[in-house]
Amino acid sequence: MAMNVSLTVMDDEPNDHNDTGTDLSYESPAEMLHYDLEYIIAVAFTLATCCTGLVGNGIVIRLLGFHIKRNPYTTYILTLAVFDFGFLTSLAIYYIFFSTFIPSLYINDDNLHFIFLRFSWCTYISSELLLTAISIDRCVSILFPIWHRCHRPTNLSITVCVLISVFSFLISVIPLTPMTTINYPFFISALLCLPLMTISTVIILIKVCFKSQQRQRGKLLMAVLLCLLFFLILGFPLTVIIVLDTSFRLWLSGTEKYFLFCASLNSSVNPVIYLLVGRKKGGRSRETMKAILQRVLKEGEEDGGQELDPPS
Repeated sequence: MAMNVSLTVMDDEPNDHNDTGTDLSYESPAEMLHYDLEYIIAVAFTLATCCTGLVGNGIVIRLLGFHIKRNPYTTYILTLAVFDFGFLTSLAIYYIFFSTFIPSLYINDDNLHFIFLRFSWCTYISSELLLTAISIDRCVSILFPIWHRCHRPTNLSITVCVLISVFSFLISVIPLTPMTTINYPFFISALLCLPLMTISTVIILIKVCFKSQQRQRGKLLMAVLLCLLFFLILGFPLTVIIVLDTSFRLWLSGTEKYFLFCASLNSSVNPVIYLLVGRKKGGRSRETMKAILQRVLKEGEEDGGQELDPPS
């Protein structure tokens, strides 16, 4: 079976323009077989990662949505888990039903292809913007702790999550003009997120590394820092490579599967971070995920503002 995998993995109009230079051609059946096996292995690892991430994020959504008292940071973490869950779901469905990885399930429907691909963009960019917002909020809390504790609006977290969801939907689903490049949402997210997230990460890293008090009590700060570092390493390269391809045609054919695997790994790693950061050091007793999440988010109750009513 011949694989035609290029930037069309992130393109909702794969048949309308073939001048990008990303179509693959093979000189021998051996090269074709090698690429097929490489593609199948990459997709298999991506699907396995998606399944693992769906379980982890699903547990986080269930606990934060129904079993743990709400505070401003549970709202952030819950929404981030929802975005990651959506991205992993759309990526898994895309690989299963809209590629030739499983020929009997292959669906050649442009409308469904458009819907799932745009949904994956929306959730991916939403995660990127939300992590940026969380990093900025944490920076304000450590640079201006008194102001943050006393003057932070009570409903800021909910407002930010709603605005990010709406904004991501608008830039991902609704085209600005018919002539606008299909990858412009990634330009917007790159221009907004990369400098802000990088600066925030550096500030938080300095605070964690050089302030002993923060090392003693900053489980939430450490969790946020690790989430940011993993996103910059695993998640953000997908945005960068798409921007480079759209602007300079620098895409390397056949490499998109690796960046998508890294993005799926990034969306799956956050529950593991909460587990590792929140568990007791040297503790031998088995703790529930609920207790671990409560320990990580306890700092949000202390300096994140007034608590919200728990869900009924």
